[in-house]
Amino acid sequence: MIKSALFFVSFLIIGSTAGAQVKKTPAIPAKNSQHLQVFEQAVVSGDANTATIALNYYLLEPGSSQNYADTLAMLYMQQGAYPQCYYWAQKRLLVKPDDNNLMELKGICLDKLQQPKEAIDIFEKLFKKTQSPYHAYKLMELQYGIKRLAECLETAQAAEKLTFKPSFVMTYNIGQQVGRTYLQAGVYNIHALALYDLDKKAEAKIYFEKALALDSSFVLAKQNLEALHSIETGGAKGVPSPNNPSPGAPPGNKQN
Repeated sequence: MIKSALFFVSFLIIGSTAGAQVKKTPAIPAKNSQHLQVFEQAVVSGDANTATIALNYYLLEPGSSQNYADTLAMLYMQQGAYPQCYYWAQKRLLVKPDDNNLMELKGICLDKLQQPKEAIDIFEKLFKKTQSPYHAYKLMELQYGIKRLAECLETAQAAEKLTFKPSFVMTYNIGQQVGRTYLQAGVYNIHALALYDLDKKAEAKIYFEKALALDSSFVLAKQNLEALHSIETGGAKGVPSPNNPSPGAPPGNKQN
């Protein structure tokens, strides 16, 4: 199973609106809420835990803006609290069912909570709506992770028609090391792995080389191509495993 977090979630202060009064209790203006003031102070100091607690209290106040629930979901994501992030994202999607950011959060949570099929459903909808290279990449990653190889190749073909900017980047892990490469190189690497698993080694080689043509320091693609060369020359046998590669076989995909 691929384990990665595609999206970097940062603090986001969402503008508040006046809420309806509860019975005879007057609404509390957001700017006068002590809990919201604590939240804003925690954001400035980078204290995600305190910001999370403050928002939980704030959302219980009469007249609080429920838009801050979106921010709370993001804070939970940032802290790796995936069940809590999922709870708030799902709750807010009942109000805003077409919100792309909330759908992203829900999809990532489903992936982290070992529900890849459900995550794929989310990212299929997102990619269809946005045609985002990031959504294409994440969908390919999930499809490859559960060996929906034909679907992965279909997504890869759609991704090739998209525009990738140099600013579109991603990180990946090799042991304790963290690397950084172009998003398009990451897409090529997964494309190649899917082709390899379908026993299309010649085509897989082409896409590993495409990834390295974009970034010659992309360690994952480099190791995969070297392993493929080793297999072709009879230096190794076996099939790749994303989590525990056999010696000389492509190590699979461990991208973030």
